[in-house]
Amino acid sequence: MKQIIPFFLLLGILAPRSLFAQQRTLTGTVTSTEDGRPIPGVSVVIKGLNGGAITKPDGTFKLSVRNAKSLIFSYVSYETQEIEIGSSTDLKINLKPLDGDLDEVQIVGSRNAGRTKLNSAVPVDIIDVKGLQESAPQVSVTQLLQYVSPSFHSSVSGGGDAASATSTVQLKGLGVDQVLVLINGKRRHKSSNISWGGLGNGATGYDLNSIPTGSIDRIEILRDGAAAQYGSDAIAGVINIVLKKTTDELSVNTTASTRRRGDGTTTRTSSNYGVKLGNKGGFLNVTGEFATQAVSLPAGNDEAGVYIGPAYGGGANTRGFDQIYTREIDDAILASRGIDRHFFDQRGGTNKAIDGLLFYNASVPLKEGVELYSFGGISHRNSQFTAVYRLPGWTERNNTFIYPDGFLPAMDNIITDKSFAFGLKAKVKDWNVDISNVYGNNDFGNVITNTLNASLGLKTPRKFDAGSYNASQNTASLDFSRFFDQVLKGLNVAFGGQYRVETYQIIAGEEGSYIKGDLRPIYGVDYTTGGIPYQTNLGSTPLNGLSPGSQIHAGFRPGNEVNVNRSISAGYIDAELNVTSKWLISGALRVENYSDFGSVTTYKGATRYSFANWLGIRGSVNTGFRAPDLAQFYYTETSTTFQNGVAIDQVTANNVNPATRALGIPALKPEKSKGYTAGFTSQPIPNVELTVDAYQIDVEDRVGNTGRFSATDINLPADVRALFVQTGTVQAKFFYNSFSTRTRGLEFTGSYRFLFPNGANASLVAGANFQKSELTKVNTPKGLEAYRYIIFDESEKARVTSNIPAQKVTLQGTYSYKRFNALLRTVYFGKVTSVSQLNAKFPQPDYYYQTFSPIWITDISAGYRITPKILATIGANNLFNVLGDYSIPAPGSNITRNQGPGGTQAGTTTGIQPFIRLSARL
Repeated sequence: MKQIIPFFLLLGILAPRSLFAQQRTLTGTVTSTEDGRPIPGVSVVIKGLNGGAITKPDGTFKLSVRNAKSLIFSYVSYETQEIEIGSSTDLKINLKPLDGDLDEVQIVGSRNAGRTKLNSAVPVDIIDVKGLQESAPQVSVTQLLQYVSPSFHSSVSGGGDAASATSTVQLKGLGVDQVLVLINGKRRHKSSNISWGGLGNGATGYDLNSIPTGSIDRIEILRDGAAAQYGSDAIAGVINIVLKKTTDELSVNTTASTRRRGDGTTTRTSSNYGVKLGNKGGFLNVTGEFATQAVSLPAGNDEAGVYIGPAYGGGANTRGFDQIYTREIDDAILASRGIDRHFFDQRGGTNKAIDGLLFYNASVPLKEGVELYSFGGISHRNSQFTAVYRLPGWTERNNTFIYPDGFLPAMDNIITDKSFAFGLKAKVKDWNVDISNVYGNNDFGNVITNTLNASLGLKTPRKFDAGSYNASQNTASLDFSRFFDQVLKGLNVAFGGQYRVETYQIIAGEEGSYIKGDLRPIYGVDYTTGGIPYQTNLGSTPLNGLSPGSQIHAGFRPGNEVNVNRSISAGYIDAELNVTSKWLISGALRVENYSDFGSVTTYKGATRYSFANWLGIRGSVNTGFRAPDLAQFYYTETSTTFQNGVAIDQVTANNVNPATRALGIPALKPEKSKGYTAGFTSQPIPNVELTVDAYQIDVEDRVGNTGRFSATDINLPADVRALFVQTGTVQAKFFYNSFSTRTRGLEFTGSYRFLFPNGANASLVAGANFQKSELTKVNTPKGLEAYRYIIFDESEKARVTSNIPAQKVTLQGTYSYKRFNALLRTVYFGKVTSVSQLNAKFPQPDYYYQTFSPIWITDISAGYRITPKILATIGANNLFNVLGDYSIPAPGSNITRNQGPGGTQAGTTTGIQPFIRLSARL
């Protein structure tokens, strides 16, 4: 942290020089060239700064300026105009309407086209992705947001397997499935994949990295519950991704970065181009993007992650060296094989991956007041996860005739994501009408390579198709809105309806990927009443105890196959009233009906009062809900987890499995929430913006995974015991509405932008989120009271209360002068606590807790414009190579690997990662 203080001190010294420049006040009126009427809500921005003003209902504005040369006037459906100020103090501006342009991309959280982030009744962040794409070290959407938005958090799942192929996202510490994502204001479809470990244990989230970074103009983050406005999932807030619509400009951006040891190299190249369609404002904007991610080694020193336990004997990975099988014997075998212990290295926190993405955004005015629009795209990713090395002496999981030195199984996830939206906007008797349809599909294939099914012996294949799953969503909407300027100081009314169909499908893998080859039927002999003997089937049993299915991830069985759907219909009404020029009130009411749940009604109310530019207060209250995803009802999997260093095969049974019902776990039901916010906004001096908002969110009956029920428990129902035998597993977990939480927090954002007399400009941006989530209730099914600590275990409690930083602070400074620009940013990630389950002991398993200290991650970049259109940038993520605390093994645990950094406060633990970038706008 000490290294970055001089930079901010320098900016603090330079900034007052612009403050002491002569200040003057500008006034003016903005009218339409069409009819001469004043235009309210026009954005008046000082060129080179983000500070400015908004015209009042009578079209007037007032603005204090220093060193300003030009003003930019912009408003929806009007041509943007730039004027030089000169010596004028009272300006008369006439804006020309755009022919037929109804492409109103509104601030999320309001259906009033004139709303801005500062005059909104709820907190909204607006993030300029174009600028970040040129200067920030990060290249993916999730990592860009991770370092600029204090309420946003993203990380790769700690559970590995298919979950490691996606980076799930969350707001305010709530679940990855409690945030809603929109594109151009339309609902986005989710990933079909269930995440395990990390943020989203047992949840499906949004895969933002399936959207090319180069296609995004800006991202709007509504930090307030909005289920009444947008529907299910919007408990924590809404992320709206606004696509580019530029024309006659080719933007090319290519970035390469690598880690300290030359591993984990990342590349991303994007190309964006737009063309005009007709002469009435139509456009087609297209983006292509290609990205690669190389294999990464464990973070930390060169010895982190090195295997130090028995490899060829002694019960590899189940116990340490002993008097019979010593370290010397093991080392001698290694030497005779011509390898060392690095041969068994694990890989780090990133998968090997190749991504190809193609997106478009288009609009065509058909005639005056009527516009056809469309957007969408396709992305294809091949992401390879490698698990824990299966050691040669790991007898129940390896066959030394096939892999004499063991093997590193790999899981290739082939992910195809498709979306297509089209709609028609029209002006009908002063009403804005928008009719649209949005379709999205996410397909997830699983191919396991360099593996085996140990229970098949020498007959086992080494590559398996483990099956696939997919999910789709089709949303048809009809929306109406109108602004009544004669009702008090202006009333905006919106209402509409929506019909959505969701599907989910699981397709079985090949037989060898899931079968237990040594499972044999057991027969007995019984007698009729006449004494005649006959044979009875007593079930089945494994003969040799070898692990079934493909190692790393067993395939889906035919009994796991599903092809289900549900429909959702909704209606809403949304109103915003400017009671006076200073007082705004708004409200929304929404009714949704699910074919599998019934009806849900939600509401929202918000208000804002502006005393002056230096102070406005605001607050809101809302109710929300989240319907469990179809995947949470129907997903079943068999995988390997590790407890105290020992591999354990476990099954996750879906909510409709007979074993689930036999155990007494009820059908899933919707989560429900109530949220409150209260805060203020301020512009105390020109070009300074401040917001502070406090919040509380109560969520009832959250869906999660139970802890692990053990096959050694003789009290479990017969259907549960049969599940263990059928799948060859020894532990089972289930989906259940198992707990309720309360999250409280405080968010702060601030910015200061200024111009220097020599034409240079700089900015200081700060943000912070301080939140605390606590458990308020555990739902234990009747009859399972003895399993209270298994129904909701300590690891699940940690996931929702302490696995992500409760404090996050971002500080960023930028400077630009002629051809040179620079960025310096540091982000504080608070402490996190991890919980590891050591066993499945009844009634309460044993756990190991470790708290990882807070960390500061500092980024730096410097860019130079080689020509007016070509920019070269160099820099580094995590400049000071901050790794955080190393993991400490549980006392008495089976230590088989050198420890490495264990905290993932920043989402990933990579250490310093230098980058180089070339950007061009032609």
